[in-house]
Amino acid sequence: MSLPSTFVRLSLLLSAAGLVLAGCATAPVQPEVDTPARSAEESPAAQGQSSGGINADFCDEKNFTEQVTNLNCSGGVATFRSTGLPSPSATLMVGITATNQQYARPHDYTLTIPLTTTPAPEPTTPKPGPIGVAVDGVPLFSPWTQAETRTHTQEMGELDVCGGHAGRGDDYHYHVAPNCLIEELGEEHIEREKRPIGIANDANPILALGWFAQSNSVEAELDDCRGMSDDNGTYFYNVQRDGLHDILNCFTDQVHKTSRDRFEMRVDSAGNDIVGAKLALDVRSYSSPVYGETVCYVMEGELARTDLIDSDGSISSYSGPASIFSCSRECYAEYFEPDGGYPGRSMFFEVVTTGCPAGFDHTSLIRTSPYEGAPIQKRAAKN
Repeated sequence: MSLPSTFVRLSLLLSAAGLVLAGCATAPVQPEVDTPARSAEESPAAQGQSSGGINADFCDEKNFTEQVTNLNCSGGVATFRSTGLPSPSATLMVGITATNQQYARPHDYTLTIPLTTTPAPEPTTPKPGPIGVAVDGVPLFSPWTQAETRTHTQEMGELDVCGGHAGRGDDYHYHVAPNCLIEELGEEHIEREKRPIGIANDANPILALGWFAQSNSVEAELDDCRGMSDDNGTYFYNVQRDGLHDILNCFTDQVHKTSRDRFEMRVDSAGNDIVGAKLALDVRSYSSPVYGETVCYVMEGELARTDLIDSDGSISSYSGPASIFSCSRECYAEYFEPDGGYPGRSMFFEVVTTGCPAGFDHTSLIRTSPYEGAPIQKRAAKN
């Protein structure tokens, strides 16, 4: 079935009419003004820095991984494309203990980054939502959850071992320092060549100095936004090596619209968007096997005590092995919240297997009893 495509701007302003993306709100975009790019002397951290010269040329392909394509610089901006997925070697979704039952599916991002920054009257604190892009083309988000503003995703069990998760648009993104990407880039890239690990939405580079070599640490030199200038006056942010691995605390310069995205939402058997309900699933494995032209996404793990609605309408508590999967609207298994009529946080397990691809063994993945009673209205996603 062909579904309408939706363009999503992953900048600090997400259209209220757009699809709910990643379970995260966004900060307002500051209006553009005709002010000159900041000089080294004007940089808020131009004094007191000791980082040497960084290599932050956004037109240099060596500053990006092979997941970034079509890099081009013209008209004062750098543009490139990505699917929003990291290297195949990255361990996705594993380590999450509070999942929204979404999967890391490929998107179609076009990113546009100004080659010079524009000064802002004062720093801007990001709200939940996009704050930039990593050099592997994966979006960077602030650490805050949407449901509980100023609650750190790292402390909520929502992030995998690489510092990211899939949002409500099945968009994978990092909420904290992308540690798997940093390890993949390696000490040469990070410490000696001093190349970025990302680009903020105010067009400043993001580095990880001190991640491998303590002697390179600039933690004591950073300003309140987690930024500073190098010996040449180039301003940059530096991710937190320890603690909660924060990326930046505020934007020093004016924020720009940097990203456009095209993708199709997953839908259930009735054609309704699947936007996920929170599930206390400790994700132990994640895979995306391909069967012909169909990709199936599978998460397996241990379900913490969860009240499940049985087919006769009764409710029983369950803890133990559980799996969810999604291949198409005719082949998926997911836990949904009912829209009223049942105790809070109770869920029912909907399994649809009428159109599973040949070779996909869905029977081995159904660990709890599917709900087969009277139809239950699904609760809409919480913001």
